[in-house]
This record gives sequence, C-alpha cells and structure tokens, in this order.
Amino acid sequence: MFTTGSKLLIGSSVLATVAAVVYGITQNEALGIVGLVSVACAMAFLAGVNMWAADSNLSALDTTAVATSEASDDPPGASIWPMVFAVGAAAVVLGLVSQQSIFTIGLVILLAAGAQWAVQAWAESASTDSTTNAAVRGRLANPLEYPLLGAFAVGGIAYALSRIMLWLSKTNTIIAFVVLATVIACIAFIFAARPSVKRGAIGGALTLGAVAIVAGGVAAGVDGERDIHVHETIAADSALFCDSPEHFEIDKGASQTVSTKASTYTISLTAAGNLEFDVPGPVDPGAEAISLPRSNANNIVFRNDSGEARRLTLDLGPAPEEEAPAEAAAAAAEEGHGADESHGDKSDRNLTCTSLVEDGGAQLITVKFAEPSFAYADDAEAYRFYVPGTEAEIDVVVP
Repeated sequence: MFTTGSKLLIGSSVLATVAAVVYGITQNEALGIVGLVSVACAMAFLAGVNMWAADSNLSALDTTAVATSEASDDPPGASIWPMVFAVGAAAVVLGLVSQQSIFTIGLVILLAAGAQWAVQAWAESASTDSTTNAAVRGRLANPLEYPLLGAFAVGGIAYALSRIMLWLSKTNTIIAFVVLATVIACIAFIFAARPSVKRGAIGGALTLGAVAIVAGGVAAGVDGERDIHVHETIAADSALFCDSPEHFEIDKGASQTVSTKASTYTISLTAAGNLEFDVPGPVDPGAEAISLPRSNANNIVFRNDSGEARRLTLDLGPAPEEEAPAEAAAAAAEEGHGADESHGDKSDRNLTCTSLVEDGGAQLITVKFAEPSFAYADDAEAYRFYVPGTEAEIDVVVP
C-alpha cells in the first residue's frame, strides 16, 4: 500500500533519475550526474523506509497501539531557553570580534540558558504527567534560582539608584532620598494597616516601583553623570602652585596642625621673615644648610610664625623635559586650576611644597631625594627650601 509520504518520495526519486539522465545527455558533465544520481538514491531509500513504516500511521481500531505510541505522550512544554541560548551564542560571537565585556555577558547568558534548558528537558522526561514534571524541576532548580534572581534584582535596583543619584545634584540627591524613603514608608504602612490587601496588589506595587527605578537609572545613565568637581592636589600641578604665594583651591581646608612625630625635621618661618631649622640630634653652630639623607623619605614640619599665610617650597632642580612647561602652562590657563585669583606662569622647575599655612599653623611635608646635591653643583637654585613671596631660603645638602 502506497501512503501519501511514500508517493511523494517515490515521485522525487523518479524525478531525480530523469533529471540525471537528461543532464548527462545534454551536458555530459560527471559532477552534476553524480549529484543527481545521489539524490535519486537517497529519495528511493527514504521511500522504502517510509513504505515499511507506513508513515507511522496507526489504525483507530488498534486502541493498544494508540495508547502506547509516542504520539500519545504529552507534547513538551513551551520553553524560552532555546531562544535565550541563541542570543547568548550570538553575543559570544559578537564579543570575539568587538569587546571583551560583550563576550563575557554572552558567555554568562549561554551558560545560564543552557543549564535551564537542560534542567527543563530532564524534568519533562521524568514522567508522563506535566504537573509532576514541573514539581521535579522546581525541587531541583528553585533553591538555586531564587537566591540568584534575588541578588540580581537587588543589585540591578541598587545600580540603577546609583546612576540616578550621580545624575542628580548634591541637593536634589538628598531630596530624592527623603522622598523615596517617605513613599516606601507610606506604602508599607498602607499594606500593614489593611491585611486584606491581596498578594497580587503588593507584588504589582513592588514590581511597578522596581521597573520605575530601573527605567530612571537607564535614562540617567544614558544622559550621563553630573559634573563632579575634581579637587586639586599639590602633586597634580606642583610647578604651578609651589612657586606662587597666592591662595588656590587646594589651600582651602588644609591641615594647620601636626601631631608629635619622631625623627622629624622642623623648618620655621620667623616673624622677621627668616627660615630657621632644627634636626634630630645636635646642630653645628653657624650651620646655614640643612642636611637631609638620600636613603629614605624625610618628614619635615613647616611652622609659620611670620604673621601671614605662607607656603614652604622645595626646589629639586630643573623640571624633566617631557613636562613641556610652556605647553602645560597654556593648558593650565585654559582649565583655570580653581585659583581664587589670577596667577603667573607655570614654573620650569621641579617643585614640591606645602599648601598655604596660616599664621601660627604647621604642616607636614615628606620629601625624598633621587640624586645627591653635588649632582646640581652648577645649579644655584637646586636643592633649597624657600618661601614664595619672601627672600627666605635654606640650602639643602644631600650626601
């Protein structure tokens, strides 16, 4: 008996045979003939198998065969994991030729979707009852899914909140936190005061709030963070700050006191405008230069008793050539450097200094010398402490 499938396969095999004969006569080309003959043989083989299996049709009168055949089994449940697995695979391939972060995200999606797909397929083969299969899958997957999904949800909400807070100004950030906390407290009070509220309503409110926060975080992240002012430091541009007696932003709120420290050197600016120094151990009478070791860092306390705000500056020789003082000065002028007043050009010396120390204040400066002082014997300005805006200075001897 020829079934419908058998008729289609037999017809295909005959058509492929005729096509092979016609092609061989008209073209006389071996490769095409081999291909068509192979198709004819494959179709003839499938037709024979289909005739033997009778299209796997069962007689409606054979109740035993109908009940035990594979067609009587429940179809597999709908699953989104094959599609998610494909998305992860696409992200992995895209990340290989673009960015590592995309590759990493794709790999995580690929592994997670593959694990979920495998668990679902295994659970569906546990029995012929879909309810039992769902319970089997829940016992295996839920202990791992719920903590991971909870951590992911909390992390996503926290990250979205951080983007929103970085987008808002400092004042609006405080206001937003107060308003958000008040709204959450009010909603919680309503739910607690009305025990009859359905779980669906509570879950819907929480979901709506989470979606709103995540959407706000995405919008804030796309728009960008607010302009966060970067506070300058002495090390950021010492060649500009250290050679000037002016007041800069870095001098605001600078420490004016120093606790007692062991093995420190002291340099004081007196009311007469002179620099005096004290070192651990005895000082040679009449010494005009302070001697500092080269082997380790030197802690020096600068005390200002001059009656005006002053800074202590150390000249370490010419600035390295790669700093390009003139170009850096032009860039500094464009950026402004947060100065309270106009200031001169950037120094071409390698300088380090304290911030501006008020009258009666003290500040610690730590310096380390890379070269001995005789390496700059021809440079009269190298290795000396001085106070910008005054004539006070002390030579430094580094063995």
